[in-house]
Amino acid sequence: MSITPEINQVIYSTVSFLILWFLLAKYAFPPILRILKEREEKISESLQKAEETRAEAEKLLQEYKRRIEEAREEAQKIVEQGRKMGEKMREDVVKKAEEEAAHILERAHEEIEREKEKAFKELQKRSVELAVDLASKLVRKTLSPEDHRELIEEALSGVKSSNEN
Repeated sequence: MSITPEINQVIYSTVSFLILWFLLAKYAFPPILRILKEREEKISESLQKAEETRAEAEKLLQEYKRRIEEAREEAQKIVEQGRKMGEKMREDVVKKAEEEAAHILERAHEEIEREKEKAFKELQKRSVELAVDLASKLVRKTLSPEDHRELIEEALSGVKSSNEN
């Protein structure tokens, strides 16, 4: 038994190998190469699309961040406007309350003046009555209507001069 092959076997094996190689090269390799090329193109296309998608996602992320910042700024403006409006409303309420208080004070002063005037007139009337009563007691006589008028005028002028002081 020998380990080296015989020459016929080497020739048959070589011919068989060449025929197989020829058949594979003619019928099998072109479709396999075409499939590999298509697969390579698909992978390349997928990588390109993935890169485009990543770039688009990055762009959208930046846009999203920009919009969030704008929304934050807008919210800050709205809060500031609300604060200013609240402050203005508070000032308006305080001003209105102060005006109302001043109006109430003014009406109270007017009412006090009216009551003072009323009391002064009542005091004058009573003073005149008291003066007439006192004068009639002092004189102990009946006075004429003209005497009454003179006494009333004197009493009024006396009361007016005492009130002015």
